[in-house]
Amino acid sequence: MTMKERSNRTFEVAQPNPAGIPAPLRYYDPELQDALNAEPYDADRFQRARAKAKQLNAAYMEALNPLASRLSKQTFSLFSDPREPLFDADLFEFSLGDSLQYAAPSSRRRTLKMAVRATFGSFDGKTLHTLSYGGVKALSVNVPMERWYECGGSRIDSLLSHELTSEQAGQMRHAFLFASGAALSITFERVTWRTKRIR
Repeated sequence: MTMKERSNRTFEVAQPNPAGIPAPLRYYDPELQDALNAEPYDADRFQRARAKAKQLNAAYMEALNPLASRLSKQTFSLFSDPREPLFDADLFEFSLGDSLQYAAPSSRRRTLKMAVRATFGSFDGKTLHTLSYGGVKALSVNVPMERWYECGGSRIDSLLSHELTSEQAGQMRHAFLFASGAALSITFERVTWRTKRIR
């Protein structure tokens, strides 16, 4: 390759795809949060929003049932728990990589596959929830500069809502919405949800 040929080479950086921004949750209506924090407080507005939230939650539980055969009994029970164990949980860690299934780096040749892991601390501070995703097909994250609330700096803040839904070709989608307005979405084939008491 001549010097002239080298000087004509260019490096193009792939630009973010706007379609990669997580889609809104299907079974969550932000009106409940807006009504709760409105000033002055409107009790009728809040009651209407709460009734709508109950309808959406019932629809979500119905849509979740067909996924039972694709999840372990423990994982499905946590997703379908009416007590919503992840509500108001804090995101401790969100990791992605090709070697998450291995405890440490190694010089031995390994089969690498993209995986995602998310760890949450429960609202009462007594339980760690670790969700591990395999067969990951897509991951999208949006941490908007204009947030719903000023959280004292750059914070993702507590989990406001999340939902597991079925996607095409045997895949699932787990979407998260945080109180700051940050959103995550993972499209995958397998997920496990494990809990660990820390107190």
